[in-house]
Amino acid sequence: MNLSQRQIRAFLTIARLHSFTRAAEELHITQAGLSSMLRDIEAQLGCRLFDRTTRSVSLTQQGEAFVPVAARVLDDLDGAAATLGRLSESRLRTLSVGATPLVASCLLPTACTAFARSYPGVDVEVHDLDRAQIQEQVKNGRIDVGYGVFLETASGMQRVPLLKTELVLFSPATPSSRKARRMKWRDFERTPLVGLPVDNPIQKLVDSHLAVIGRGNEPRRVFNHLLTVLAMVEAGVGSAILPAFAAAAVPRYKLRVQRIDEPTVSLEFFEITKKGAQVTSMTKPFGRCLVAAMA
Repeated sequence: MNLSQRQIRAFLTIARLHSFTRAAEELHITQAGLSSMLRDIEAQLGCRLFDRTTRSVSLTQQGEAFVPVAARVLDDLDGAAATLGRLSESRLRTLSVGATPLVASCLLPTACTAFARSYPGVDVEVHDLDRAQIQEQVKNGRIDVGYGVFLETASGMQRVPLLKTELVLFSPATPSSRKARRMKWRDFERTPLVGLPVDNPIQKLVDSHLAVIGRGNEPRRVFNHLLTVLAMVEAGVGSAILPAFAAAAVPRYKLRVQRIDEPTVSLEFFEITKKGAQVTSMTKPFGRCLVAAMA
């Protein structure tokens, strides 16, 4: 059986009005079209639903039995359509974003403020997560979009590069600190360094360049989050080579930032969404606000 919502509604309209003429007018179709629709319904059900004369239209016994069934089905379909419509409307009013703690605490507030000025009716839900959690929750549909340095592709993920950011040196800012100057990779031969875990993609990139001076993957103090690394740098544990966007946290710490060249090393900051899933229309404008905050 393959009855459509339109066919069920047509049957119930005829049953209520006891007239093909008035039912066709209410449904905005021709009488011939309505009669054809009813014949298809009766053929699928294998029974006659109405007795018709030139003066009256009445339900058969089978038609009487089908009325409550059809009404229940139509109510369920209308209810489901209304629920889905509310969900779609709610989704347009909410954007759920995930980012690592530094990005979430130091960059997303600025991005959210700028976004709210242009889209005051959209509620942005911020989730501060580690890199693996962001990927998992995007993949599971728990958040709409994730932001971070996802240098390696992951199955089921769609990556969109938002901007390039350089690797820079963070070191303690002391009264005796001279004006920041550009550093070269060979300058780090004796600089005490702290960093991220060796399997972190940012640290892998850093170590690939430190390897040139014999310091790749050397024993050093490591921390899982960028904010912790920066706090340890401020405490004098060592300096750190990190993406330039981490400078957004500098106002919280006494740090100086120096650019590194020979060579200058850049990495991309990505937006990730679930591959094949419908991406909310709010994702792109929010991404633009985040890029502006990072710039």
